[in-house]
Amino acid sequence: MIRNVCDFFMITLFGLFKVTLFLLFFCVSVLFLNKSNDLAMDEKPAFAGLLVNPGGREYFMAGSAVGEPIWTEAAEPKIEEMTAEEAEIYFFILRLSDSINQSNARKLAKLIVEECENYENLDPYLILAVIQIESEFSPKAISKRGAIGLMQVMPGTGKYIAEEMGINYNGKKSLYDPFVNVRLGIHYLSSLTEKYDSTENALDAYNYGPANFEKAQSSDTDGERSRYVKKVLSFKNYLEEESLLLAKNS
Repeated sequence: MIRNVCDFFMITLFGLFKVTLFLLFFCVSVLFLNKSNDLAMDEKPAFAGLLVNPGGREYFMAGSAVGEPIWTEAAEPKIEEMTAEEAEIYFFILRLSDSINQSNARKLAKLIVEECENYENLDPYLILAVIQIESEFSPKAISKRGAIGLMQVMPGTGKYIAEEMGINYNGKKSLYDPFVNVRLGIHYLSSLTEKYDSTENALDAYNYGPANFEKAQSSDTDGERSRYVKKVLSFKNYLEEESLLLAKNS
């Protein structure tokens, strides 16, 4: 009798041991799968997810020097009146900005495409990349050095370029106007590209200022691109890859 009880106890204990091992193995497997998913997410491009959700704000705010918003409302944009390139840039702007509504995104897309056609050494993807890295599409962005707006134009530089282009310029207030800011920024970047013979050099000069760029060039022997240039070109490549995916899915 006692032996039968001991046998039953041992069988029960062994069964519980097997169940415990199974549960432990199951939990470890679940943890491993979750970790694998996390690693897979980490391997995605740094910009993955930026174009998933459109911006949520209703208006385009172009702040004054004291931060007073200027609200711009317009009719719903007509996609059928846009070129394919304008429609694509419009799509990207909406998804990269939470400050630009649909009608103003359409105007900005049209402006970027038309201005880039006027300057053969630039393309819209590059301009979008510069805006993203400079201001993350915030018209009210101000840098520590005092650069303003979407393309982070310095007030003195803006005044010089505006005079060169024959554009009315009202000091810092003009730089909060996104359409003026982008026109000035595109013209400036194009002139730097012509002056320094490459997009990479132009971006470096745009970021550091021509004088600082030339000073750095004279002392730089390895020719390594700055982090800024790499970030802009990396985001430009990302947009181009997204464009190809859109084309395949359309």
